[in-house]
Amino acid sequence: MIPLYLLHVTTVEHSESLLWTFLICNIFVVTAGIVFIYKLFRQKPVRTAGITFAIALAINYILIAIFGDIFDLLG
Repeated sequence: MIPLYLLHVTTVEHSESLLWTFLICNIFVVTAGIVFIYKLFRQKPVRTAGITFAIALAINYILIAIFGDIFDLLG
């Protein structure tokens, strides 16, 4: 199995704890997005789910901007 740090496309080194922080944050972003989209298509009240998704997405981008490289924001 290839270690995860070898699959990174930038030359900036990342610590193992930051990897887990980003992974947990991204899992929360994906889960909040799925809940938001589900409620949106089922025409249920989406205000809380939308705000949660937006906050999670903003926190994710802030963490990437602070601890990552600018090219990490490209995906």
